[in-house]
Formats: sequence, C-alpha cells, structure tokens
Amino acid sequence: MSLRLIGGLWKGRPLKTPKGPQTRPTQGMLRGAVFNICQSQIEGACFLDLFAGSGAMGLEALSRGASHATLVEHDREAAQCIRSNIEVLGADKLTTLLTTDVAKALALLAKKETRFDIIYIDPPYDTAIESHFPALLPLLAPRAWIFIEERSKTKKSPPNPEGLVHKDSRRFGEALLHQYHFVAG
Repeated sequence: MSLRLIGGLWKGRPLKTPKGPQTRPTQGMLRGAVFNICQSQIEGACFLDLFAGSGAMGLEALSRGASHATLVEHDREAAQCIRSNIEVLGADKLTTLLTTDVAKALALLAKKETRFDIIYIDPPYDTAIESHFPALLPLLAPRAWIFIEERSKTKKSPPNPEGLVHKDSRRFGEALLHQYHFVAG
C-alpha cells in the first residue's frame, strides 16, 4: 500500500507500512479530516497516537506543526516500520515510540505526568477500548481533542467516555470517526 503524508512540512513524503493484516493505515481522506478539524490547535501540540500502525497520524501531526508525537504500537514489525519512518523524516527528537500494549503505555505516561492536546485512537477493528478511558483522562491537557476510529458497520452507539463531550461522528468508507472534546474543570 502506498502511503504519503498529505500536509505540512513533509507533504508528499512516502511512509513505509507494515505488511500483513495486523494493521490498516488510516486513509488519506480521514487523516485530512482529522487535521482540518483540529488545525487551529495543532501548532505546538503534544500528540498521542494509540495503536499507531505505520505512525502516519503522529508523523502527519508533526508535519503540520505539532511539537511532539508519542506513538504507541505493540506489534514489533509495525514498531520497526514506525522507527524507519521516523528516521527517514529525521523526526527522532520530536517523537517517542513506545513498543508496548496501550494499558502499559498509558500507565507509563501517567507516571511521567505527560499531557496531550490531541489524541488519536485507532485500535484493530472490533477491539473494545472502553477499559482504557479511565487511564486516558489524566493524560488530557485542558481543551484536548480526542478522535476514535472504528469500523463504520458497527451497530453500537459511539463510546461515551465520562469526562468527554461527544462532538460528532463521521463515516469515511469502512471507517467511522468519533470526535470528542475535553474541557477540564
């Protein structure tokens, strides 16, 4: 699959993608929609990409002006692909790659008292993520944006994490994007 960054400093630069069915890179139209939604908040933002796959979302955030991206990917082959993409772009000082499962990564980030302005969550389709929300809330900066991608054919209502306001849900082919906003206070 051919994957390119679609905006910012590295627009048009190709990215490697992991082989096999374990990951499915977020399509360009959906990536563009996410960054159009949060374009006024991306400059200088700390970005968290959970279930990072190829790292495209976090690297796109950096290309568009984020100050740092933390990418979490449990699969070793996918993490190696992310490492390669980071090296090719020269983004090693702007990124943190955590090669572990999401629960362990969230616990580690909480210990470091890290706060994120924008979070993108793209688990393997049909993976329950609700159990991660309590650990995610302490990592949110005031006025943070959270995006969750899931299969569009799902019959359930969007996740309803306590402390987050559901703003919108949009369908992009087989993907459904949920948008949330966190207002501390």
